[in-house]
Amino acid sequence: MEVEHVRDLGEGHQIELGRSTWSEDDRSVRDRWPTKTGGFSPRSSSEGPISSLVAMLEFVAEHDELPADECERIIAALAASVRWTLRSR
Repeated sequence: MEVEHVRDLGEGHQIELGRSTWSEDDRSVRDRWPTKTGGFSPRSSSEGPISSLVAMLEFVAEHDELPADECERIIAALAASVRWTLRSR
């Protein structure tokens, strides 16, 4: 993965966003957990296509797996993204 953006969640845990390992045209996101040697664990640090996030979030929401406060955070971030995208047109 060619990492372009990183969010540090503490204790070495990061979310990485960038170009996928399987195609220069696809975007991907990785939930990165460090190893003792400074690398990342391929078993717990999976990279997935951005396009899968919609289906994953819908599925999780359909089964009420997220607390309301986390849903509110996601909705607020999505609303801000929509506002920014509409203003950029």
